[in-house]
Amino acid sequence: MPSVLNARRVAASTLALGAVGALSGCGVLTGLLGGNVLSVEVGDCFVVSDMEQSLSEGAVTDVPLVDCDEPHDGEFFYAEDLPDGDFPGEAAVDEQAMELCEGQAFTDFVGTDYMTSEIWASYLVPTEESWDRADDREILCYLETMETVTGSQEGAGI
Repeated sequence: MPSVLNARRVAASTLALGAVGALSGCGVLTGLLGGNVLSVEVGDCFVVSDMEQSLSEGAVTDVPLVDCDEPHDGEFFYAEDLPDGDFPGEAAVDEQAMELCEGQAFTDFVGTDYMTSEIWASYLVPTEESWDRADDREILCYLETMETVTGSQEGAGI
């Protein structure tokens, strides 16, 4: 069983690191181009493949949101601001995001431990550029379900 758990963590970490790299400068671009990435909130839902398409096109300015009553497979479930000060570095931000999004916040929201859940977690994080220019300090955690769902996954217990 440990190899399955390790594979899950590696896959989730790789997904998150890809998102972090692709979001480089997103806060700055949002301010210049008018996207919504800095105004996404806990409770917002989206279709993961639509967000992946945005990621593949370079720096993200928009997260293509959908009403949670419509079919979707992604949901923002937790947000936390990092303390003011100098940018702590990508590795430190990523480590804190992983701990937050796969930890107690996930358990509290979904109703089961991350490592035993059928739901995946990932996150959007500030970059050094968005930290400095847009005062972006927010780690924003999101869920990814394996199948399309309607409604929130809060308390899903799976």
